[in-house]
Amino acid sequence: MIIKSKQVIERICVFHNSEEEACLAMQKLAEEGYSKNTRQGSTQFGRVTITELSQLDQEILLSRFPNIVIHKIKSLFSDKTYHYVYYTEHERIIERREN
Repeated sequence: MIIKSKQVIERICVFHNSEEEACLAMQKLAEEGYSKNTRQGSTQFGRVTITELSQLDQEILLSRFPNIVIHKIKSLFSDKTYHYVYYTEHERIIERREN
């Protein structure tokens, strides 16, 4: 086995209270050397991931992050209401070594 290189990567997970806040935060993070949103999925809304929440998820988030905004949207096809937050993940290389 020949290891060509090693790197240490810092990953941060960020909740945003609005899409506008997310865009501003991502600009600031890019200036600090972080990547764009690395989270991928079928629920991508622009550059921000919308994460659907169960009732338990909502309770846990609100207990850990009291200032988080949980959004609601009514389904177009049923009477169900969905709860979600804006969420992104970003990475930056802390240390890189070539062998």
